[in-house]
Amino acid sequence: MIVVVNEQRVEVDEQTTVAALLQSMGFPNRGIAVALDATVLPRSGWATTLSDGAQLEVVTAVQGG
Repeated sequence: MIVVVNEQRVEVDEQTTVAALLQSMGFPNRGIAVALDATVLPRSGWATTLSDGAQLEVVTAVQGG
């Protein structure tokens, strides 16, 4: 099935969770925020299994001023 991460189409299997997808794409374990279908997803929700057509936005925190 296909999901979209930061406007990039990604093929995943039906049991893929948000956490597994983030890890497979090389996102860091800390310092990121995730929105699933336009809803902010707390870290406790990263065990959510993705569905076909899911839209994820991943934002990396940056220090500075």
